[in-house]
Amino acid sequence: MEPLYTRYIQETFGPDGQVTDWHYQYEDNFNYAYDIIDTMAAAEPWRLAMLWRNDRGAELKLTLEDLSVMSNRMANLFRSHGLKRGDVILTALRSHWSWWIVALAAHKLGLILAPCSYLLSEQDFLYRMTKAKAKCVVTCRENGADRRVLAAAEQAGVSVRFALGGGSGYLDLLGNMDKQPGVLGRIPTSAKDPILLYFTSGTTGQPKGVLHDGAYTLSNYWGAKYMQDIHPGSLHFATGDTGWEVVCGTKFYGQWMLGGALLVYDYDRFPPEKVLETLQETKVTGMMAQPTVYRMLTKVGMDKYDLSSITNYAVGGEKLLPDLAKVVQEQTGQPLYEGYAQSETNLIAAASKAFGRREGSMGKILPKYHVEILKEDGSFAAPGEVGEIVIVADGGQRPNGMMTGYLNDEEATRRLWDGDIFHTCDLGSRDADGFLFYQGRTDAIIKTKGYRVSPVEIEDALSRHPAVAECLAVGEPDPDLGQKVKAYVHLNQGYAPGDALRDELMAFHNDACAGFKKIRELEFVGPLRRNPNGKVIRGQFAKTPTKI
Repeated sequence: MEPLYTRYIQETFGPDGQVTDWHYQYEDNFNYAYDIIDTMAAAEPWRLAMLWRNDRGAELKLTLEDLSVMSNRMANLFRSHGLKRGDVILTALRSHWSWWIVALAAHKLGLILAPCSYLLSEQDFLYRMTKAKAKCVVTCRENGADRRVLAAAEQAGVSVRFALGGGSGYLDLLGNMDKQPGVLGRIPTSAKDPILLYFTSGTTGQPKGVLHDGAYTLSNYWGAKYMQDIHPGSLHFATGDTGWEVVCGTKFYGQWMLGGALLVYDYDRFPPEKVLETLQETKVTGMMAQPTVYRMLTKVGMDKYDLSSITNYAVGGEKLLPDLAKVVQEQTGQPLYEGYAQSETNLIAAASKAFGRREGSMGKILPKYHVEILKEDGSFAAPGEVGEIVIVADGGQRPNGMMTGYLNDEEATRRLWDGDIFHTCDLGSRDADGFLFYQGRTDAIIKTKGYRVSPVEIEDALSRHPAVAECLAVGEPDPDLGQKVKAYVHLNQGYAPGDALRDELMAFHNDACAGFKKIRELEFVGPLRRNPNGKVIRGQFAKTPTKI
């Protein structure tokens, strides 16, 4: 029996096992919740879909039938409160299992799901509700999220409000869901309908709303299969709050489409020891996490646990430093497979068992996109030349998986879509075999003595010194150089800041680099601040202009 996904994604392979041709095939009314989840549930209702645990000891197992029936109940609940196709429902649910039920229910009704981190402030929630014209909010009660969401919802005029466990100003989400019928007639929807709205921060202004359509769900197949090695029988663990787009690619659409199950661990603060115990106990087959998570796990010692069931380790979300990759391989005996993605594009490139990996590369360009390196003169770069990573819309057709646009912001959309080219605003190069090498953001590149210097390049080299726990390179104004390279360094335990160590670190880097890449100033700092998605905040040391 052919896997269900082959109805929608068809591939041709060459003698070496590499994809030589592929295409999507789906009807206009394709809907992931009906056509993937309900169809699989009808064939294998008993099959495990999710093993959910939280940091307080609770556990729940969900089968495919549970997903299908519960999402029907949830959809009926939303319908009973007047929600209809095109309405926006905003969620802030941590990684509670109910989020996936809400998401599937939203898809069945043709709602637009706007996931947010539960840690956002009242003003953050208010901005998103107002910008999206949200009709409904669903939240948890941890860390006062219910209070902040309620205050924002009242200001934004959002009257349909659900919370886990209910509470003042809310209806109880699960209690009311259980009262609804578990059957639902198919609601007319289109694969071209917007179904997801993610708010992503840029370098200027308020966060922009990234819209994805119903066909976007299929594009998550590529990462699940080729980066995370998902197959029938997989039990896959991935980190990431449901407020972030990474969840779509690491623990949702592609994993279930390929017959895998999810291990979801819901926590407030990441507990490395408890996670390692859980991975050992549940016999997880693969995992995906940010470098920050792997660093915490290796400090505990991944080799202290029996993780022999794990056959695939994937990493993404920020630049993987060589020292961490080496430690993970030493402790697990397996490589880390890195990937490159954006909220606007989903996964673009990945290292994997199927595609292989190259030292220093983010992975091989996935066949779903036509990727080029665009030079400043407007021409496409040859292998090894640096330029902006762009996606070409062949024949003027937007590739499946790309955002449909920014919410109510045609100008911002046009800035990224330049004719038939999508601008990632990331600099990089590719080799002759299609492996991508990241250089940094176009807005973070340091211009010194007329040269472009990637901060990532500086950080990679400096982090190899045993004293360096983490570091951040920036360009600061200089009357002679234009910009000078400055490094902020957080030290490992056992090392103390001082002039001698500063000189040693600068010499360690500068003696082995081209002159224009030299670090001109180095400052010792505490742990680097990161955003809720685990990425280092590059502007955290920006100087605030003095008010006159």
